[in-house]
Parts: sequence; C-alpha cells; structure tokens
Amino acid sequence: MSLSATAVHPEGPRYRAALLFLPGLWSGPGIWKAAASFLAHRGWEGYLLAPGPVGAVVAFAAALERSVVFVGHDGGGVVALQAAARVQAAAVVWAAPLVPGGRAVRSAVSPWRVLSALVLGSEVPRPDAWMRHVPPSGWAVDEEPARPVVDVVRGRVPVTPAGVPTALVFGDDDALCGDEDRTWLMRRLGADAIAAPGPGRAPFAGPQWRNATGLLHRWLVQRLGENLLELYEEAMADRDQDEEPQ
Repeated sequence: MSLSATAVHPEGPRYRAALLFLPGLWSGPGIWKAAASFLAHRGWEGYLLAPGPVGAVVAFAAALERSVVFVGHDGGGVVALQAAARVQAAAVVWAAPLVPGGRAVRSAVSPWRVLSALVLGSEVPRPDAWMRHVPPSGWAVDEEPARPVVDVVRGRVPVTPAGVPTALVFGDDDALCGDEDRTWLMRRLGADAIAAPGPGRAPFAGPQWRNATGLLHRWLVQRLGENLLELYEEAMADRDQDEEPQ
C-alpha cells in the first residue's frame, strides 16, 4: 500500500533529517499544516502523511533514503513509535499522547459502539473528548473507520520504546491523558516532556500552535545537536565565518 503525502519544502534546507508528520484519530494531515510551514521557515523539510498502516509509513520513510523524525499526533504517535524502530530514525515526537486500552480512552469511546460499527461496516463518530476546546476546522474528521478505533480502544497497539530520543508534547486539560497516564508513558518510553499551553488534544492546531511548534524546534536542536542535523557542512563554516570579529 502506497501512502500519499504532501511535501513542505524549506526555503533554505538546513537539517539532515526530514520531519514526517502523522495524523491521529478523527484528524487529517492538515492538523500539521501550520506547524510544518513554521518549521520549514527554520530549514526543516517536512511531509504531511495521510493516515495509513505502519508498513506504508516505513516504506515511505525508507524511500527518502535519509534520516527522519517521526512526529505523530494522538493515535498516530503509536504508529510513529513502531515505524521508528524499523527505519533510520533520529527521533520521535508524540503530541497529545494517549494510552491505548487505557481507562480514559475506554470512557471516551464506548467499546460496544465501536464493535457495533466494526460488525456493521460503518464508521465511528468523533467523540467530544477528542477535540475539546478546538474550533471546527478543515483538518478535523467527523467519522473514523472502525478498525483503527478498535485497535486503540482495546489496546491492540502496543506502546513500545523506539530506541531513539523521544518527546511527549502535553497540552492543557486533556481528557484522554491525565497525570497518571503521562507518568506511565514517560517511564515506559524514557521520554522527555514538552509542556505546550493550549488545547490538550491539539496543541499544534489550537490558538497556541506557534508556541508549541517553537518548543518542538528547540527540543529537536538541543536534544539531537546541530552537528548531527546540519544538512550542509558549508552551513557550519558560513556560520563560523559570520561570527568572526570584523
């Protein structure tokens, strides 16, 4: 299965790694559009990926033939972790994380409603808890195919460390990821925490998205190091030359 993607090219490429943005449940690739454009101005090449299975994400990343950073939203973060363990990944960022099969997820989405949709071949409407405090926009999806929802609600997708630097981005008032879940996820993944004020389910698409994206950029550079991420050796040489006394 091939995966469709929208490329967001930087005005001046600076970093070796490309950013692969994955949407979560009840959201499309557009949830990352503003953040990807913001980061492109800072030299990052990005790709907005359509929803798809782990295998398709891995194939897309491998075809780039370069190091990648997986940036997943919501349920897409689980896909990001699994894909990062199978390709040359520099890091994983999981925004608005959740615990598959956890109490908060099961209370937000009725398991019986999901199973009914699966049997009937219908789709599952978006629960209120998923996009609380986020204005309607073009990236939100009203209904989601039953299969990925079943996998998340019943905990069929394991949360496993990817073996690379990992960050969890937490917004405010997240009905699907309370303090207990946050602590468990951080310990499970050995992850750093990025506190991004704004809607808990969509820190990169709500009114505070610019601040959240700036925090993400800072974490990538500080955690991975510019020597690893610089695209051109000349970039470092030019910067050193600019810093020499005149």
